[in-house]
Amino acid sequence: MTQDYKDDSPTSTELDTNIEEVESTATLESELRQRKQTTETPASTPPPPPQQQQAHKKALKNGKRKRPFINVAPLNTPLAHRLETLAVVWHCVSIPFFMFLFLLTVSMGLLGWFFIILPYFIWWYGFDLHTPSNGKVVYRVRNSFKNFIIWDWFVKYFPIEVHKTVELDPTFSELPVEESGDSSDDDEQDLVSEHSRTLVDQIFKFFGLKKRLNDTSLGKPETFKNVPTGPRYIFGYHPHGVISMGAVGLFANNALRNEPYTPISKWLKPFFHDSSKGERLFPGIGNIFPLTLTTQFALPFYRDYLMALGITSASAKNIRSLINNGDNSVCLVVGGAQESLLNNMIAKHARVGYGYKESLDIHGDQSEEEEEEEDDTKQLENPSPKREVQLVLNKRKGFVKLAIELGNVSLVPIFAFGEADVYRLAQPAPGSFLYKFQQWMKATFQFTIPLFSARGVFIYDFGLLPFRNPINICVGRPVYIPHNVLQEYKQKHPEEFAEEEPASTPMKKSGSFTDMFKAGEKKPKTSSIKTKIPPALLDKYHKLYVDELKKVYEENKERFGYGDVELNIVE
Repeated sequence: MTQDYKDDSPTSTELDTNIEEVESTATLESELRQRKQTTETPASTPPPPPQQQQAHKKALKNGKRKRPFINVAPLNTPLAHRLETLAVVWHCVSIPFFMFLFLLTVSMGLLGWFFIILPYFIWWYGFDLHTPSNGKVVYRVRNSFKNFIIWDWFVKYFPIEVHKTVELDPTFSELPVEESGDSSDDDEQDLVSEHSRTLVDQIFKFFGLKKRLNDTSLGKPETFKNVPTGPRYIFGYHPHGVISMGAVGLFANNALRNEPYTPISKWLKPFFHDSSKGERLFPGIGNIFPLTLTTQFALPFYRDYLMALGITSASAKNIRSLINNGDNSVCLVVGGAQESLLNNMIAKHARVGYGYKESLDIHGDQSEEEEEEEDDTKQLENPSPKREVQLVLNKRKGFVKLAIELGNVSLVPIFAFGEADVYRLAQPAPGSFLYKFQQWMKATFQFTIPLFSARGVFIYDFGLLPFRNPINICVGRPVYIPHNVLQEYKQKHPEEFAEEEPASTPMKKSGSFTDMFKAGEKKPKTSSIKTKIPPALLDKYHKLYVDELKKVYEENKERFGYGDVELNIVE
C-alpha cells in the first residue's frame, strides 16, 4: 500500500515574496527613523526671507486671537462671586444713589417736603451741621452698619488682607470697676466741655444718655471700665490709589478688624459679620475713624451714611477732638488728591473676573510670544521706564505736627500692596486741557477726578468697577511720640520759644440754630498764642515715620510682587 508524501517546504516563488516583504518593512522603518531624526534635529536650512516671516507671524496672530469682541461674565458665575461684585457695586455707586434718593424725595411734592425734607434740613443746619468736623461723630457711629454682611463680601472681592509687622500696644485695658479704683461716671473726657454745651448735649444729659464710647448700655450694670494703658494712634495709609479701597475695607467696617457685635435678634445673625470666627485684629484699640474731605459731608443723606460708618472730616480741629477725648484713633490717607493722579497700574497683569480666560495685559492685548518679542524690541530701541510707586509725603507734615502737639500718640505707617493695581489710570500730558482741569479742581474743591477705568458688572472689557487684584495691607512699626516731648524740647532749647507765634484769626464758622441757646453762656477765653512746633523736632519724627514706611515696604515687596518696583517719594 502506497502513501502519497506531501512536501510542506516553501517554493522558490514564496521565498521571493517573503524577502520582498521583509525588505519593504526595513525600508519603512528606516524612513520613519529619518523623519524622527529630522523632526528632532533642526534643519540647517537658511531662514526664510523677512516677508515670509511676517506673513507667518500674522497667520500665527490671527490663529491665536479667537477671542470675542466683548468679554461677558458667564452665566455660571458662582453666587459668592456675584455677591462680592454686588458689594463693590454698592460702594462705587453710593454717592449717586443717595443723590438720586434725595432728588426722588424732593420730587414727591408737599408730602416729601413736609415729612422728610424740612425736618431733615432743620436737623442738619440746626443741630448737626458741625458734627463731622468737631469730634461728635462718635455719637453717630453705628456698629450695625459697620458689621453688615455686605462688607464681608467687599473684602473678599479683591481680596483684602492685613499683615501686621508687630502687635500694637492697647490703648486701654478692661478692668473691673473695683480694680480700677473709680466707679463714678467719668466726665472729664466728654467730647464737649461744660462751657460749650449745646441743646443736643442738654437733651443727652436730661435723658441720662452716656456720652463716652467706653460706657456700657443703660440696661446693664457697668462691671468693667476701660482704663487708659497705651497711646492713641494715627495710621498713615499709602498709597492713595483712586478710591483707597484698602482703607475702606480695613477701617470703615469691622469685617477685617473683627470687632464683637451682637444683633438685636438672633434671627438677624446671618445678615451681619460673625466676629466669633476669629480674633480681634487690634485688641484694646477703640474706634479708628477714617478721615476724608469735609466737602463729602455737603451731600444730604450721604453724609449720614458716612458718619454711621465712622468716616469723618480730616480737619485738624476734628482730629484733636477725637484723639483728646475717649480711646479714639484715626486713619489718614496722607497722599491726598495729588497722589491719586500719580500711580498708574504697577502690576503687569490684572485679575478681571470669574470666567475671564486670560489675564489682562496692562500694555495691550497680546499673546505671550508676541509680547516677549515686542518687549525685547522695545528694550533695544527705547528702554521702558522702571516700575515705581510714587508717594507725596515729604511736604505732608501736618499729621506729625498734630501728634507732637497732642502727645502720647503713635504714628503707624501702612503700605497697601495692590492699592494702585485695581484701576487703570489715564494720565493727561502736562499742559493739556484735561491736565489743567484736574489741577483746577484740586485747587478749587480740594479734590480731583482721576481718569480711570477697569471692568464692568457684566462686561469685563471696560467699566468703573475695580479689578480683582489682591490688596495686601502691611502695618508697620509705630513711631511713638511721648506726652511731654514738646515741653522737654522747650526746656532744652528755650531760645527757640522766646517769641511765640501769635495765632492767626480763625475763620468764623457759620452759625447754627442752637447758637441762640448759648447766647448767655460764658465761653472760655481762647489763648492768642499758637502752639509752635520746632522744625527740628518736626523733621525728626517725620523722618522716623518715613524710615519706618520704607522699611515696611522693603521687608514685604518681594512677597507681594513688587520686587523690582522702586518706592519714590516725589515731594
